[in-house]
Amino acid sequence: MPVVHQPRPVLDVRAALGEGPLWDARENVLWWVDIPRGELHRYDPARGSDTVRAFSGPLSAVALRARGGLLLALGATVAVLEPDAAGVAPRPLAQLPMPSPEHRLNDGRCDARGRFWVGSMAEDDPGTSALYRIEPDGADARVVEVLTGVSISNGLDWSPDGSLAYYADSPTGEVAVFAADDFRRVGTLARFTGCVPDGLTVDAEGGIWVALYDGHAVHRYLPDGTLDAVVTVPAAMVTNCTFGGPELNTLYITTASRGLSDAERAEQPHAGALFACEPGVAGRPAHRYAG
Repeated sequence: MPVVHQPRPVLDVRAALGEGPLWDARENVLWWVDIPRGELHRYDPARGSDTVRAFSGPLSAVALRARGGLLLALGATVAVLEPDAAGVAPRPLAQLPMPSPEHRLNDGRCDARGRFWVGSMAEDDPGTSALYRIEPDGADARVVEVLTGVSISNGLDWSPDGSLAYYADSPTGEVAVFAADDFRRVGTLARFTGCVPDGLTVDAEGGIWVALYDGHAVHRYLPDGTLDAVVTVPAAMVTNCTFGGPELNTLYITTASRGLSDAERAEQPHAGALFACEPGVAGRPAHRYAG
């Protein structure tokens, strides 16, 4: 039987669509976003504070940058937010091709080689999005289209040895397994009904933690597909998760409140909150964009 964990709300906010949690060991803070509000949040667990900076348009993902500062996925643009850039607008790095104004970037993550992977999505236009890789090219960036025919690109992470990639195109209802070298599909980790896989993260032992949107949970799977642990979340729309804290042993979980009826909001008073628990395993440091 899988081990069951109960998280606690550490930041009881009503995020419309909380996403993109990312631990920054440089400052011991957690970055996360509220996509439709264009908000970049900086949560300091030592102080219990959360500071917010809002941008124009949807902000869907954030990544660390080796030179300092952050990468932001803003609408259809990947941009650089320079360190200590209070009041300074992000600098566009790469404009990604979108089939229509309804398309935008979604989840993103850096790999061990310092490249930023980010996918796109559109709510009502299935199969027209893609997964991209942003490669540093001097002061610029090169955009590589990795996977086409995507509907809603979501969680992506790699096995500890770097040989496999786990990826969720949410409407498929499954987490697919790819060979990391050529991104060739080699299998399926897990399939879901009644909910969809959203963001995911891989821990230091190789366990894959999958956030289940409309599923009230985060599941941990072993690489062979065995369900090993369940985090039951008192909010239905569980969007993403990552490990943080000085020892990387705290699992942070983002959730959403958008689309809930008044009755559902009453039943889920913590919908949109940031949750945390200590599940007994540790995560891995986030990779940084090399450009």
